Amino acid sequence: MKRYEMAAFVLLFAAAVVVGAAFRLSALEKRPVHGDEANQAVKTGRLLEKGVYHYDPKEHHGPTLYYMALAVLKAAGVDKFSDSTMTEYRLVPALGGIAMVVLAGLLVLPLGRWAAFWAALLTAVSHAMTYYSRYYIQEMLLVLFVYAVLGCAWRWWRKPGIGWAMAAGAFLGLVHATKETCVVIFAAMAAAKVLTILYSRVRDGRWPALFGEDAPSARLSTKVLCLHCAALLAVAVMVSVTFFSSFFTYPQGVVDSVMAFTTYLHRGAEGAGSVALHDKPWYYYFSLLGWTYRTAGPKWTEAPVLVLAALGAIVLLGRSGTGVNARSALLGRFLAFLTLILSVVFSLLTYKTPWNLLIFFQGMILLAGVGAAALVRAGRWKPMQAALCAVVLGMAAFGARQAWQGNFVYAADARNPYAYAHTSSAVTRLIDRVHDLCAVDPAGKAMRVHIIQPGGDYWPLPWYFRDLTKVGYWGDIPAAPDAPVIITAPQLVPKLQPLLKDQYFIETHGLRPGRLLTVFIRQDLWDRFMAGRS
Repeated sequence: MKRYEMAAFVLLFAAAVVVGAAFRLSALEKRPVHGDEANQAVKTGRLLEKGVYHYDPKEHHGPTLYYMALAVLKAAGVDKFSDSTMTEYRLVPALGGIAMVVLAGLLVLPLGRWAAFWAALLTAVSHAMTYYSRYYIQEMLLVLFVYAVLGCAWRWWRKPGIGWAMAAGAFLGLVHATKETCVVIFAAMAAAKVLTILYSRVRDGRWPALFGEDAPSARLSTKVLCLHCAALLAVAVMVSVTFFSSFFTYPQGVVDSVMAFTTYLHRGAEGAGSVALHDKPWYYYFSLLGWTYRTAGPKWTEAPVLVLAALGAIVLLGRSGTGVNARSALLGRFLAFLTLILSVVFSLLTYKTPWNLLIFFQGMILLAGVGAAALVRAGRWKPMQAALCAVVLGMAAFGARQAWQGNFVYAADARNPYAYAHTSSAVTRLIDRVHDLCAVDPAGKAMRVHIIQPGGDYWPLPWYFRDLTKVGYWGDIPAAPDAPVIITAPQLVPKLQPLLKDQYFIETHGLRPGRLLTVFIRQDLWDRFMAGRS
């Protein structure tokens, strides 16, 4: 590549990263807080204020998210949970998403510089990747760590060194400490490796260089190779144990991290997650990616990426694995098989949430980068290549437009395919109402608020009421339900009203689509509030 071409590549790659950062960092407070985000934030707040975190093997996943958010909160000078903002929490996945843009390009770089650029750009503007890079859950960190393992392993295979082995081990430990689905991902990696070897034997008529004279085992003595493997495993175990033991203060967390696999594998295979709320048919992820239109609003599709990914897979699987391209061919085949296996396995699992598709959709984006570069190269003359380049840029622009709509226009709208059981924007009306009532109550922010919701379905209210000191939460009606403000489910109202001793003004508020809340405001407090408004 000539010097000016290299300069153009670097500038364009940097531009892709800047675009990705803009989508991920802009207006992080804009979207209402999802119930899962609120739950994670409350756990982080407990860690912030009390220095206590204990891994729960049944819910909420691994500890990396909380400790990384703790570092951000400390760096921002936040010492109290009530003083924290959602921007500080969402900054963790946002930075992970930006790192994923860079990593996408670096992973595909051995397959071609322009393939790397397209992979970075498509990652930067992806609706799914940007949306969940602004979501305080583990998924973006999981995707980043998994593909970082692949990058480090590839670098070690190209030029064996104990540093790359230890880096791969560190990211393996982080994958395990992030989410229990890592066991499925590790199995998929092993299966993809086996398929890559077998396919290479059939396609090229010989075993791949993995077992030949170019293999690391041929360049390293058995003793050194074993040392590298031992270092990888030791670092992986140390990183995982450090996080699950809450930095060596809770040894039970290490045991629970292993026992948790039973719970999550059962949930994934058998379903019945959250009373079957998350049980979906096998084609659920492909319907989200392929086409989503819910009676009104935009029509959503990731079809451009899917088409380019299919083209990229065809190119990589058809590429010869001999000669100077032998090593890159093996990487390309591995990416293709890994993406295919992850797509199939996660589709077959009964338990599904939209963010679970990110682990294989990122693989599709990497393949799409290769497909985009191949499509542009297919032009036999410069003008044709320029036209094809414009087509791919148009696809990226289409993705960017969807990302803008999904993150800033329809961020909490049920018509957005990735807004899953999301808190309604109308919840801000309830939050403002309760805080306005606190302002006129003699107790101020110590005003009692009783929240009565069957099954604990009151999230994300604990996040929004984090500055109030006397908020109680019940799954059923308590013995003494009266309080200045009572928030409950409509189905409990007939049972609750006869038990109330005071007089109340009643309002209805929205929590999320299909979920309403009935709010009882003690009459004297309501009268004082209305008098202040007049």
